[in-house]
Amino acid sequence: MHRTKEQWLALFAEQAQSGLTQTEFAKRQGIIPTYFSYRKRQLLAFQDDDGGFIELTPQGLQLNQSILLRKRDVELQFPAGTDALWLAALLRAL
Repeated sequence: MHRTKEQWLALFAEQAQSGLTQTEFAKRQGIIPTYFSYRKRQLLAFQDDDGGFIELTPQGLQLNQSILLRKRDVELQFPAGTDALWLAALLRAL
């Protein structure tokens, strides 16, 4: 069964309210538990708390400084001179 992003987000919220573990909830919904967990990580990993984008603003960024992106417990650091097109493609893929 194909579910939209909104349907998955609704399922994650329903599971959180249910008091069931992810495994128990997924089984009751007819979803393979590991796939439920995978989709949850995939859809929520870089989502901002309000569901929107994270605003990045330059603050005296100099070309010789490395780039540090931080979101919750994930941190990515790129060396100075990292290709902007490559970095943009990476961020789109996330």
